[in-house]
Amino acid sequence: MEGKRFLRTVSCCLLCIGLVTSLVSCGSQEATSVTVQGSISEDTTWTADNIYVLNQEIRVINSATLTIEPGTLIKAAPGEFPNASMLLITQGSKINAVGTPEKPIVFTSSDDNITRVEESNQSLLNENNKGLWGGIIILGTAPISTETGDVSTFYVGLDPSDKANYYGGTNVEDNSGIMKYVSIRYGGTYMGTGSESNGLTLCGVGNKTQIDQIEVYANQDDGIEFFGGTVNASNLLVYNSGDDGIDLDEGYSGEIKNIMVVLGEQSDSGIEISGGQGDFQGDFSLSNIQLTVKTPSEDQQIMRIDSASKGSISTLLASNFLDISKIQLQSSEVTLEQLQISKNQTEVNSLSEINGSEKNSKNISFTSGLSLENDSKGYHWTLTKQMVSR
Repeated sequence: MEGKRFLRTVSCCLLCIGLVTSLVSCGSQEATSVTVQGSISEDTTWTADNIYVLNQEIRVINSATLTIEPGTLIKAAPGEFPNASMLLITQGSKINAVGTPEKPIVFTSSDDNITRVEESNQSLLNENNKGLWGGIIILGTAPISTETGDVSTFYVGLDPSDKANYYGGTNVEDNSGIMKYVSIRYGGTYMGTGSESNGLTLCGVGNKTQIDQIEVYANQDDGIEFFGGTVNASNLLVYNSGDDGIDLDEGYSGEIKNIMVVLGEQSDSGIEISGGQGDFQGDFSLSNIQLTVKTPSEDQQIMRIDSASKGSISTLLASNFLDISKIQLQSSEVTLEQLQISKNQTEVNSLSEINGSEKNSKNISFTSGLSLENDSKGYHWTLTKQMVSR
């Protein structure tokens, strides 16, 4: 009963490709396990009749496109920096990963026992199995705003001497591909920089890229992080991240619609926003947001917004947080509209829930009776829905 109540609130060109000789039982069919190593430098397709195992860092380079069929299962071998397994889409290359509600594309750990995406709710892993691999990183050519003022920079945790590890530029319409109905699970391995990797990291990604219906489940660091860029995104679900659910940095200037973040006991903020530190602040728009807590703790915050941030946040429903959890607002250039905050099953809509509200109290408004239930129905395909419903 508690679970139901909670839910309501809530190829040739690879440097090395190896075919494992044993076949994996996949219901009435058998799937071949394909180990992937090195770089993908020509257009390549991963098909749903195989299980792909990422062995250390897999790069898509040389303007190649990696296409992943609906229903494909991708696993990542264990390892930390410098041997972490991850998928890296470099500047000029693309990912074309389009699943469906019935056949999502699943990225998980090689420790996961499932052999096809339909078996997701039979996994022996759980929400505590974080940090098993490195996630997905996309490096685009859209503008970023860094403290150094550089037009481009390298992704921290990757080799700065390799230009393939850089992102950023002047192309607002950068197209790094499409991701839709993709579930990313059990990521966040140690990156050798005092931090862990995110589930999905979008670095200087432009607005011709399509990001929609993305789930990040049990990641050790942030669920999804945007480093600058102009990419728009929609229908993002983050469950039990070790740090923030959604994180905006380096002057992100796009629009994100329909966000659901479910925090765990060790999570930090539902959303963290840091504006640009260089030539521009950025200008973001977030709307239709549900932030809730599975296991409340005193370290959790609803949102953190730094002094350099600029943008708008509208239609936000926050629930189940402790009294000590607040919106930490340091900027006078962020508009907060139609907020509804509930604690102990009681609405507590007041400026006292926003530390720093005196900076722009004229740009803050509350509402009552807010329901985003219809927005939540679009997540029925996710592992979060399956596991919480069990």
